Amino acid sequence: MRRVLAADGGFGLAEPAEGEVDRLRAESDGAFDVDPDPRRSPPPNDIGRAVVIDTATGELLGDVSWHQVSYGPTRGCTAWNMGIGLLPSARGRGAGVAALRLLVGHLFATTDLDRLEASTDVSNVPAQRALEAAGLLREGVARGAQLRGGERRDMALYGVLRSDLA
Repeated sequence: MRRVLAADGGFGLAEPAEGEVDRLRAESDGAFDVDPDPRRSPPPNDIGRAVVIDTATGELLGDVSWHQVSYGPTRGCTAWNMGIGLLPSARGRGAGVAALRLLVGHLFATTDLDRLEASTDVSNVPAQRALEAAGLLREGVARGAQLRGGERRDMALYGVLRSDLA
């Protein structure tokens, strides 16, 4: 039986079953995947991951992930950075907004960090709408933050504080 982390409105977040993350990567259209880079970089601490499912059918729709980022030397300067990837067939159905809302609720309910953030390509308007619908506020643009297709891409930055939801 699949362990569901959170569910609402017909969509849910669940622990990935064996092979599901690989399946998602294989079926993804890769529209916003970053370029591979052979240089080593330190991995984020403890990457969390959950799959996005249709709770009525069990259909695998995509996944969400989160890792800690630091803005200083103490725990109070730490935030969650989260991301989402939906299969092309799952887009436009409300799954992204639902999954992001569920992830925000889950992270604030189960951890002590007070900030969540996400970013998306400035041209990815559907993702920007989903982030805003999930309660995140646009905070600015990180110029040239990602390398995709051999080109430096600007990223729109979004964030939400625990106190924003009070």
